[in-house]
Amino acid sequence: MPPAPRIRPYKDFLTPALHRRFALATVTLTGLCYAEAVAIGEWNSLFWTWFPFGRAGIRTGLLFLPAFMIFILRVAQLHVGIRTSYSPFETFTRYSFRFETVQTAGWYLLSAYFYSEVYIWSQPKSGDMNRIKIIPKTDRPSLNERPIYLTSYLVFLALLQTVVHLNGDYDRIDMPSRKTTPGTQQGQQLRNIVPPSTQIKARFPLLVTRSLLRTFALTIISPIIYSLTIRNFAWSFTRSFAKIFWNLPKSGALPAIAPFHYSLLLKTWYAGFLLTLLWEVGNALFSVYVAQDPLKNERPITFESKDPNGSLLTGLKGKKLQTRAFAFWELVFIAQDFQGRRKNIFEDIDRKGGTTWSQILAACLDVVTGVDARIDEYKNPLTQKSAPEEPIPSLPRLGQPLKDGFNSPGDIFTSPVRPKSKGTSIAQAVGGFAKSHGQSPPPKPKKLLEQAENVVLTPEQKQLGLSGLFRDWAVKFLKTNVGVPFRQDYRRRIATIVLGSPYGDVGIIVDAVDSLTKFAVHSLTEDKFGNVQRDVKLIIQTFTGTILKLEDFKATLDFHWTDMERKRESPGVEMILTALREGLDELIKSFGNYSEDLRLSQSEMRMAREAASAKTELQMTQVSG
Repeated sequence: MPPAPRIRPYKDFLTPALHRRFALATVTLTGLCYAEAVAIGEWNSLFWTWFPFGRAGIRTGLLFLPAFMIFILRVAQLHVGIRTSYSPFETFTRYSFRFETVQTAGWYLLSAYFYSEVYIWSQPKSGDMNRIKIIPKTDRPSLNERPIYLTSYLVFLALLQTVVHLNGDYDRIDMPSRKTTPGTQQGQQLRNIVPPSTQIKARFPLLVTRSLLRTFALTIISPIIYSLTIRNFAWSFTRSFAKIFWNLPKSGALPAIAPFHYSLLLKTWYAGFLLTLLWEVGNALFSVYVAQDPLKNERPITFESKDPNGSLLTGLKGKKLQTRAFAFWELVFIAQDFQGRRKNIFEDIDRKGGTTWSQILAACLDVVTGVDARIDEYKNPLTQKSAPEEPIPSLPRLGQPLKDGFNSPGDIFTSPVRPKSKGTSIAQAVGGFAKSHGQSPPPKPKKLLEQAENVVLTPEQKQLGLSGLFRDWAVKFLKTNVGVPFRQDYRRRIATIVLGSPYGDVGIIVDAVDSLTKFAVHSLTEDKFGNVQRDVKLIIQTFTGTILKLEDFKATLDFHWTDMERKRESPGVEMILTALREGLDELIKSFGNYSEDLRLSQSEMRMAREAASAKTELQMTQVSG
């Protein structure tokens, strides 16, 4: 018997697709580098200023290096799904002290330093940006502080961009949560994907405005930060290296006049704006191009595999969230738009581990029931009870048991020695009396505490005690802008519970629901073996149970005392409920007349119809209100 052919994993097809998108993003970024190379160059020639095979081309290549560093950072840290946590402060404590944070700062600092060198090299002599300047009367070289300040300014800008990058979660690939439009007919290639060029054109004005405002604010405060923090260090550090190549004066004192001339401030603002724009556009290009649908030549990327279904199954069962996200995305397109591939899945019954459909069903239901499992885990957290320790067999007793001592039976170490005289017995009695009184709390501090409560607390607060007072102060703090990071809002808490932690993706859950719905509906005319019809009952029951459980949890989840808005709103949960209702409604319309053949009782069908409608949610909201 010949050995079974090796199934190529899904990543073997996903990685080349991402490489092609990476190359397209790189080409677009190179165009921006060329535009900035022309902008920072010398405008002394109508031809050589822009000619790409002259100094403009050299500057383009040099500027591409700091821009490409951001792509390296994004590849190393990309992830799918939102960061889930109960509060912004929890997110800060979870991600601030990780290697990824240091790596982000390191790449931005290296990019800023390399850009500063390219910018200084590109400036004309009239700009007075050389590292070394010649003193006119003595013709002796001297260190120039203007380029030192420019480099320091760009270092500050890199640290600021690091904070913006981490706070905005730039490493996330923003995939659309709903990839297809519900209710589309077979053969309609309708996708919720906007072309990358259109997205960049729409975002570009916002990126320019953001870069201008950010660099302008830093230009205002940077002289103060520079003077109070790193001016001495930057001067001495640069001078120590410059002394290797130039014969500088022995005096290492700072210049008497700080380099904060308006011309230099304008130059730093201009340089910082171009660098920030390079970073922002680079991040946007990477996010937009990578988050494209898993298709190649309008066909699924696994089409070229010798075993397309096997490769797709490896993606659906993958360990990495981004691999599973793209695999489920491809599954949705197959379920809706590719009839030949659907028939191939229905007819692929001879496969290790079960038919292709059964494995797809298991993968999708595992995603859907994962919502139920996380809700149950939150309601009933598992408490690991320690198992009772087994008694250790003791050695056979060789003597009589110990007599009772002073403190406990068998205590021979603290047993009191019999007093030899009457005075000794009196001393032991006095010591025992003092010990018994020393172990009881004195009543005076308790009275002082009661008096303090009467003075500080109001009668209402006194009923709650000191904890009520502290909570009252905490609520006033949480209502301010400073207290926003410490709030545990309803939408954050329910998203963390329903989607999971540390990352949760709504798109995978919606894709699993849409895929099962489309496959089940199309199986009425395409599944000649009838394997899918046997599982329609399970799909309907799962969708119904998940809807009822999610609606009940959404209505009964209590507000945290730090939640100041107290709004039962969660866009992600609402999108999951919408997908489940629409899918269940479509299944009921398609299989409602076959409920007896599917062995669905009338009560189950009635419960499914109620869950598919919006009445259940409205009733639950009215009850909670």
